[in-house]
Amino acid sequence: MRTRARIVGTGSYLPPKVVKNDDLKQWMDTSDEWIYTRSGIRERRYSEPGVFTSDLALEASRTAIEDAGLSPQDMECIILATLSPDIMFPGTAVFLQEKLGIADSGCACYDIRQQCSGFLYGTEMAKAFIEAGVYRTVLVVGTENHSSGMDFSTRGRGVTVLFGDGAGATVFQAVETQQQDEGVFFTEVHADGRGALNGIHMGLFNMSHKPLIDYDVLSFDQNDYVWPKMASPRALFTNGVLRMAEVTQHALMKNGLTIENVDWLLPHQANIHIITETANRLGLPKEKTLLNIHKYGNTTAATIPLLLDEFIRNGQIRRGDLLVFVSFGSGFTWGAALVRY
Repeated sequence: MRTRARIVGTGSYLPPKVVKNDDLKQWMDTSDEWIYTRSGIRERRYSEPGVFTSDLALEASRTAIEDAGLSPQDMECIILATLSPDIMFPGTAVFLQEKLGIADSGCACYDIRQQCSGFLYGTEMAKAFIEAGVYRTVLVVGTENHSSGMDFSTRGRGVTVLFGDGAGATVFQAVETQQQDEGVFFTEVHADGRGALNGIHMGLFNMSHKPLIDYDVLSFDQNDYVWPKMASPRALFTNGVLRMAEVTQHALMKNGLTIENVDWLLPHQANIHIITETANRLGLPKEKTLLNIHKYGNTTAATIPLLLDEFIRNGQIRRGDLLVFVSFGSGFTWGAALVRY
């Protein structure tokens, strides 16, 4: 018998405010055609003022915990992935813990900052904790409140049009099994710091500045560095396709599997062209590649758990299916997970 981390509950939350591509024209020079042809995005969701990233996480977490037939008190560990935390510090996971009403439980709270690969890194952590016997029930959340930190001028459109708000949560629980491929049975994550400033990055909290805020916030020229930047779209595209295809192939090979064994690919929803090219390189039929980027845009750490919850609830993902989670993001960070749902 071996201990595996099995998915026992999923949940998601998307703010009710829908922002279509043409809605962005009130702030910048863009159009539905310009955005859609470059990204595959038609619309995204934005939270309202006063809504925290942990509020989005709370709604997704409540649904996932209920779906698992558990209570918040059953959570022994919270792993929260985000690049848009509630505040600079402390981490957002402790705010989620308190909002779940389990602050008195003292359960462990981790914040991780692997951007688009955050949920994958969190999945690997949950797997390792559960297999080591440290915890038996772990809540992993990907949550983003991007709309608060975007440059809504034409200067920032190359980044701003891509991103949306939302949260996805998954409850992993220990299961004893004789099966090699039960639950999350393989994960592989990587990073290459040479790409840190060559992809998407945000210089807002630059601790080398003394004081931290040493610019005129009203100056269009001086405040430029605090907004998200995409230094090299081509580098992101090329590295994203190569790394996601490479890590998927390697994960399958290490486990004696081929792409034909895969029921569903759940790729990070960054750009429809990256997703399509990755699937083509893998030789995966397009009908096995799950997509919702057209509806929600890039929700960074939340994209994979949002996909997972949506396609479980609509009946496409069924118990026993072999899933591949795969992602690539700023850092550079990337990875894959093999999951028998």
